[in-house]
Amino acid sequence: MANSGNMPQTILVTGAAGSLGKSVAQHLGQALSEGRISRLRLADIAPMTNPLGEAHPGLERVEISLTSPEAAQQLTEGMAAVIHLAGIPTESDWNRLIPANLAGPAYLWDACVGNGVDRVLFASSNHAIGMYPVGTRIDHTAPPQPDSRYGVTKAFGEQLAALYAAKTPVRGFCMRIGSCFEQASTKRHLKTFQSLADFNRLIDTGLTADYRYEIVYGLSDIPDSYWDNSNARRLGYAPQDHPRDFIRAPLDPTDYPLHGGDLPDMPLKSGG
Repeated sequence: MANSGNMPQTILVTGAAGSLGKSVAQHLGQALSEGRISRLRLADIAPMTNPLGEAHPGLERVEISLTSPEAAQQLTEGMAAVIHLAGIPTESDWNRLIPANLAGPAYLWDACVGNGVDRVLFASSNHAIGMYPVGTRIDHTAPPQPDSRYGVTKAFGEQLAALYAAKTPVRGFCMRIGSCFEQASTKRHLKTFQSLADFNRLIDTGLTADYRYEIVYGLSDIPDSYWDNSNARRLGYAPQDHPRDFIRAPLDPTDYPLHGGDLPDMPLKSGG
């Protein structure tokens, strides 16, 4: 179960300039300012805002590309937990995906072993299981069925986490994120949405729960979702939000036959 009093004291967030990274940085920045953690290291290839708005001795911001063993070693040194949000966040070609979404995580996990990191929270995706039909409800035991090259890289990250959890001390917490936005904007989001606040609640669960390797879904409180998220709740995750509370405009009514929405229909271009 999650234990809010057992927060790792030193935490690295990769991809801290992205939309999810900014939210997590703000959330953990508050924990830093309140003395619940002692060090917060934010990393990205892009400039990052200061989540505290002022200097703090426990806050670091590092602009770096996580595509070499040396960068991974530098970033993970002295860290107890890593929240890995960095990478290409959508379908792309292998020239971009391989260094960012395959090599980067591989270097990261090796560095975590060498630097004594206790756990890695990995931002997987619903696109790792995007080829399941919407009429098939799945849980954390469902094997990957990627809908794209991007989905393949997320399935790779899940298996990487499983391997290292089995053979090293590094725990793995893989979050198959659904649709995590400030607003719900499509009919599909009624089944896949996660608020930013609920994502941070899931992050807290991954930071404090006792586990070796787990797959959970990044999902708000949606009883009839495509995904049974009882495994996350077993670990202490208690989502508070529902997509209906985040609708600000008429929803896109498109129906999709598969969990991954529009990505399953995207063709694979030869040589892409």
